[in-house]
Amino acid sequence: MKKMFLILLLILVGCEKKEDIMSVSYDDSYYQVATPYKENVGSYSIRDYDKEEVEMMLSNLSTQYFKTNNSLYQEGQFLTSEEIKNLLKKYNQTDKIEVDGVEFVPSYITTIYEQNYLSTNNVLKGISLAIVVDNKQYYDDNKYKIIDEKIVLDYALSKTNDLVNYIRNKEELKNVNIVLGIYLEDDFKGSFKYFGATTSDKIKLEFVNYNYQILESNYTINNDNKTYNNIIAIKNSLSEYNVYLNAYGLYQDKTLNEVKIVINKNYFKRSEILNMINIITNNINNFNNSNIKVYFENENKIKAFLNKNRDETKIETYILEE
Repeated sequence: MKKMFLILLLILVGCEKKEDIMSVSYDDSYYQVATPYKENVGSYSIRDYDKEEVEMMLSNLSTQYFKTNNSLYQEGQFLTSEEIKNLLKKYNQTDKIEVDGVEFVPSYITTIYEQNYLSTNNVLKGISLAIVVDNKQYYDDNKYKIIDEKIVLDYALSKTNDLVNYIRNKEELKNVNIVLGIYLEDDFKGSFKYFGATTSDKIKLEFVNYNYQILESNYTINNDNKTYNNIIAIKNSLSEYNVYLNAYGLYQDKTLNEVKIVINKNYFKRSEILNMINIITNNINNFNNSNIKVYFENENKIKAFLNKNRDETKIETYILEE
């Protein structure tokens, strides 16, 4: 049976306290889920997409309109699988295009993803939607062509008011806030390119460029050199342990919101994890304006997890033991 231990590290020095976790507490970074729990009523996609990333990023963006301290999260309850399928068929009715001498009919919109937000007494406050698009267009089974990103995004933008009108025609959704984003898939992690909200039957989206970047990439060197140097410092400080470190960040218009660091090794001794935690806590306070999550993994299993919320000195570390 697995046990989870919690260590609270205050700034650079702290005391280690072991205790079984018997309750769950939430801070203002996360939504509580509405009860009773309800699974989404609609799930249909033309192609596979990273649903977990869409869910997380849409939820993060939705905090601008539905505050975490007075709103509950619920999976989508208004767009059924059949409705999503019919909407995709309708919205993807486009003319043939030719790319590099190949003619085909593109399907730019992959799926429509829904989330609901309720007040603390379970009254619906609003609905968040993601129009998921892909500029990698397939033909003849697994062959594909890359379409200009602007063409795909402009096409999705042209369908936003149609979707808002469709939602408004549902009796339960006539007066709620509608939040809508356009999410573009890519080979690393997708990104929200446009986002907005409305209480009417029309919506205007603003460019947001909410995206992930590898933190040892040329992008970070050129746009966020401080973060790049922080990651290199952490990597160098762990060099004696022969670990593989992968770090990526979630940016909104070049502002770093969240850092995720995954540290992999074939085998971790408990003492190694504890010492590496001490080393890392000397570095991550440099990320003052970002949420930080650090995972220690081996064989795709999490052995320890470290969390620091932005603008806080408290660092929480959870160690999982067999």
